[in-house]
Amino acid sequence: MATRPWEKLKDFAALCLWLISSLGMAITSFILFRQDFRGYYAAARVLLAGGNPYDYNQLAPILLQVTGRIGNNPYYYPPWFAWFFVPLAELPYGFASILWMAFNWVVWLYSLWLLGKYLDWPGAGWRRWLIFFLATYLFAWITWRYEQTGILLFALLVAILMALHKQNWLGAGIWMALFLLKPNITLIPLAAIVIWLLQRKQWKPVVVFSLTSAFLLAASTLATPDWYQPLFKPGFGNGLANELNGPGQIVAVRVNTTLMDFLKMSHLNATIIAIVYSVALLIGVLVLGFTLFRSQSILTVTSISLLVGYALTPYALQYDYPPLAFVLLWALAIIFGSTNKVHRWAAILITAFVASVPLWERPISDAYVIVIALIGLVFFCQKTTQPEEFSRERI
Repeated sequence: MATRPWEKLKDFAALCLWLISSLGMAITSFILFRQDFRGYYAAARVLLAGGNPYDYNQLAPILLQVTGRIGNNPYYYPPWFAWFFVPLAELPYGFASILWMAFNWVVWLYSLWLLGKYLDWPGAGWRRWLIFFLATYLFAWITWRYEQTGILLFALLVAILMALHKQNWLGAGIWMALFLLKPNITLIPLAAIVIWLLQRKQWKPVVVFSLTSAFLLAASTLATPDWYQPLFKPGFGNGLANELNGPGQIVAVRVNTTLMDFLKMSHLNATIIAIVYSVALLIGVLVLGFTLFRSQSILTVTSISLLVGYALTPYALQYDYPPLAFVLLWALAIIFGSTNKVHRWAAILITAFVASVPLWERPISDAYVIVIALIGLVFFCQKTTQPEEFSRERI
């Protein structure tokens, strides 16, 4: 009986640590950093003026007017995404950016809470809140600093899995369509989920996904008939490989958090980089194919396909990594649900290493080791006998 109040105190203290530190990370990110919301806001303002957000010449004057600089903020998202920001674009920029940060903070906390409830690991209490604190520090903080969409991707991923688990085919299909927000990150896991569903003759969410995607594209084209034209102009993709300060104004080469940039920043020559990437591509295809045709769990398929996608994508930055929080929690849930002490200690060491990355990474391409470490964690996870709740087919 004497230990019960102490347990409650630990639970409360850990919950406060997670919530207060999360709020502190969001507030300091807003005050000291802020980066990419300006691009979403300006794109929506261009739409309100009847323009084309993909035309950087139309975007640049608004960026300068709103924030006092042009910067590297061309618009590369789906055409429908800019329309989601139109309500915020009606507001003053400062107030709109506060709402965007608040939205991301609430969405992160709620989605992480839903994922913990779904996985049921760790058990509700101080252990779960500490794991949530770790995930927030690793994946959410940098996304808040850049005002990016990684948290939204994580929320959509959790929504997809929850909807599929509840056999809510309508909701699953809609969330899957919205998950295409960043195809460079989400195309591979989304394709894997679609293939896995079709193999099991679960065609309803796939149909809803296809119809929703077609509707979003058609509605965007109806609203902005010429939206695709700038995509075919020379230099459209310059902002992906270079730092810009306006149309055609290249100021630096971008360093991304990808395998190619990780190898380049490790001073390997182009031939070795090409060989390593080709081998990684072959292994990724084989592993994903094997997983798709052998696994009975949508969670396994999702985790493996996420890792393959992040391992091979030609364009990603660390602020795109929040969906990997699912991989971390899922793998730890399986490993710590077993009695294999060797695997548990391996998981602890790998997790500790991943937690250290934000402390020493320089440049941002170093954070690619998070993907490598999580691949190692999932390797031990697959060697572990999975508890019944994770091994059975959940759809």
